Amino acid sequence: MLQISTSTRHSTPPTLLERVRDAIDALDCDRVWSRSAGPHVLIGLRGDDAFARLTPLGGGAYGLAFRAAEARTTHTNAWEPLLLVDELEDVVEHALVAVDAIPAEAM
Repeated sequence: MLQISTSTRHSTPPTLLERVRDAIDALDCDRVWSRSAGPHVLIGLRGDDAFARLTPLGGGAYGLAFRAAEARTTHTNAWEPLLLVDELEDVVEHALVAVDAIPAEAM
């Protein structure tokens, strides 16, 4: 007998933002926020501006850049050149290590 599915439920892959949040959660970093900004994902500490920007580069690679020092004093949206290119989970971990956001027991 032919069976027909009437389900409209589709499985969609997680967005980049969801994957970044999952990586942050896996490292038990509850004081870190993330949000989309065009093709990028910004990462910051709760109550502060973004300190890092993740950029998809294609082929499973992601770039990590930190906010430029002058951006803190001039309130511009300036970023340093890409510091690191790696897989997503590693880029997220490096960003969080840079601001000491990973609890000691998670390492």
